[in-house]
Amino acid sequence: MTRLLIALTALLALLVLGESTLRNNQRLSREMQSELRLLAPVPIADIAQIEIRAAGRAWRYVLQDSIWYFPAYHRAFALDRRIEHVLKSLTQTPATFVSAEPGDLPHYGLGPNSVRFALLDANGRLLLEVLQGRGAPDIRSSESYVQRVGADTVFHLHAHPVHALEANDPPMLDRRILPQALPRKALQRITFSGDPAYPLKSLHRELKEIEAPTPGMPPQGPTYHWIATYPDGERVCLAPSIYAYTDFIKRLTWTALHNSSQTDAFFEQTRYLYLEDEEGNIDTLAVGGADDQGQYLRLHTTGHVLTVTPEKSTLIFPATAALMDTLPQPTPYKQAEPFSPF
Repeated sequence: MTRLLIALTALLALLVLGESTLRNNQRLSREMQSELRLLAPVPIADIAQIEIRAAGRAWRYVLQDSIWYFPAYHRAFALDRRIEHVLKSLTQTPATFVSAEPGDLPHYGLGPNSVRFALLDANGRLLLEVLQGRGAPDIRSSESYVQRVGADTVFHLHAHPVHALEANDPPMLDRRILPQALPRKALQRITFSGDPAYPLKSLHRELKEIEAPTPGMPPQGPTYHWIATYPDGERVCLAPSIYAYTDFIKRLTWTALHNSSQTDAFFEQTRYLYLEDEEGNIDTLAVGGADDQGQYLRLHTTGHVLTVTPEKSTLIFPATAALMDTLPQPTPYKQAEPFSPF
């Protein structure tokens, strides 16, 4: 009888201990699932390369002298804000554990065809590699499911890195003629040369006379007149029209880049724009010939040769009426070069 009581007591103790262990494991599991964490403690300063694989394609971006490039396509500039979106999404955005069951991967859009992001240092050492699943809850959402390569754990990431990849191939390129990576201030002068038949010689801005602020109102910032210089004198441009033009020049994008050593024939007869910012930096834009790929341009600052559409090329050298008269809405500049939301 004594032995039976001892056995029952031991069994009861085991049951109590087992229940306690089970409750503790459940508590730890709940804490793990609700805890916010980073995918990996990777400092952005250590990242010098990004490799992306999607739909059978692969793209590699490289950081050199604080500027991101895409070396495989004529060393094109990458678009900083898209690169930043990828880096911050994967290294600075919190994530929540959701599953460690391999059978759950299809539910989260994870598998062999998933988009793959790899972050590497300057020596090519892998810092983080992630598979991108579906959006949470759908493709348009700003959050998504991800899985570190080599691990079973699936996380709900409070960001969506794939949103940085627009439909272009390759994606994430800065397609502006004047890349945003160039440290430029506002334009203050544009000089035109190379075409004797073109009447406009230059455009430059002059500070308007500063008026005393209206009592009770905050002081206004500086405002400018833009002056067009012609062989017979100067004329003041209509403010909305000249600003539509200068904005177009800053936002002008290329259709394709080309090998600079194979395009010299297009620049045998060249027109030029000298674009000077308010700090005195001058970017020389050469406008050459055209073929079925478009109008050829060369930006001397970077050495890139590129083409733009005929619709855009005709607007590079503005007609007098486009500077002095009211433009239709939407302006020809916005029709040729719509604003990009990203």
